[in-house]
Amino acid sequence: MRGKQNHTGLLFILGLVMAAGILSPKMITFAGGINGNEARVIAAASGTFSYEGKTYRAGTSYINSLTGYLSDDDVELTAEQADEAIATMYANIGEGVAQGYLYEVGGSSEEASTEADSQKTTEADARKKKKDKEKEETENTTASPDDLDVWDAMSEPTENKQKLKERPEKAEAAASVALEEDDIVVVTKDKEKISISKNKQLIPAYMQQVINGISIVLLAITLVCGVILLVKKCMSFRKPKYRRARPGHSKRRKVRRHTRNILTVTTAISLLGVFVLLAMYISLFNKEAIMQSMQSSGYFRYAYSEYIADMAKQAADNFRNGKGLMPADEIQNYEEYLFTIKQNSLKILNGYTETPIPDSNVTPYIYNLKTGFMKIFSVSGLGMLLSAVIGIILMIFMDQRRERGVKHTAVAVLIASTVMIILTAVMAVNKPYLHLYVEPDYLYLFLMEYIQWSVRVMTSVTAFGIVVGMILIGVFKTIKNSRTDE
Repeated sequence: MRGKQNHTGLLFILGLVMAAGILSPKMITFAGGINGNEARVIAAASGTFSYEGKTYRAGTSYINSLTGYLSDDDVELTAEQADEAIATMYANIGEGVAQGYLYEVGGSSEEASTEADSQKTTEADARKKKKDKEKEETENTTASPDDLDVWDAMSEPTENKQKLKERPEKAEAAASVALEEDDIVVVTKDKEKISISKNKQLIPAYMQQVINGISIVLLAITLVCGVILLVKKCMSFRKPKYRRARPGHSKRRKVRRHTRNILTVTTAISLLGVFVLLAMYISLFNKEAIMQSMQSSGYFRYAYSEYIADMAKQAADNFRNGKGLMPADEIQNYEEYLFTIKQNSLKILNGYTETPIPDSNVTPYIYNLKTGFMKIFSVSGLGMLLSAVIGIILMIFMDQRRERGVKHTAVAVLIASTVMIILTAVMAVNKPYLHLYVEPDYLYLFLMEYIQWSVRVMTSVTAFGIVVGMILIGVFKTIKNSRTDE
């Protein structure tokens, strides 16, 4: 059990893992499980500080863990306990750096960062083994409050912490990704810097033109094939009364064979384009999936930590300037803040881009991506869909043997589905997030959730294509057998 009276373990861990920041007055009250004293601790832990000429910050997973711990109804820090916790932070900054719990912000030495990361992993493994051994030795023993180790409450390996272990080291990653105030900055191994803006167009105009051009070419080829079939009188929409071959039958058969082969290829490519665009639209812009990924990644806890730190600093400024204490009703508890930020995030996704949102929120980038994608989807998606539908109609009605058109349609669907299988397998096996060093932690976890959701969507679309293809093969065999019986 976790008691209110004993926080010895917490004080020790805070000293190791949390950075020192600006302190606010002791008497601000936070409803919903975070009181003013706990807010001071979170504010201090969320800040940056200097050590031996370098600037450090605590990892976001530790901030999230701390916020979650202090939000618990069973935890209520007093002013003395908060002061002791903050003092312990100052006293253990060097040890926190040595243990690897604090990472350097804007460090110039890549080797030092790599060494710290390696040391962090080694120390973490050692601590885990030590704790497992201690747990085994004390099994079936009831611990008193004085023996409480708060590390169990706030730093046991959770699902998210296990996922973070998959993140590559910065020096080994193909690229590093960092979220800054107005941009997501990607730095490749060749030190090439790419900035992804939340305001500027993410999909280059030339890429939109290329994809739209491909769809227009496919539709044009399909229409040309249709014109040729009509001009050569190859289309047969009704069953004739007499089955006698008309003059020019041999030439029409050759035209049908060649055009059917061309239409099979254009229809397969068009269906592939439709499958890919549909999968991308569902996976990238599904609002429920986006909000769920943000929740699972711990973003809302991270944002609340930022909010509390900002409020604490604002209160400290007011106190120093003689403006008195900040009224409690001006500060949202976690549930209120969670509701507000979720609503504002949804507004951003719905196009209300002026809605206030923290810089750490990814929804402006997603909406910006959507605006560029819809320019492709509205042109290429429609063009490829028309090309596929017209191609299927032409293949089925270009002669009286409907099963031929059904067979070639099935082939086109299965070709598109096969390529989708390959693309999905590459995404599932390669796992792009395993090649990127992404910070802060929640952004890496969000990217992981996002890609895994995309793989699931691609799998569903692929399965749909395979099922349709197999049904068409069944229809082909049925029609062929019925014709044989006649």
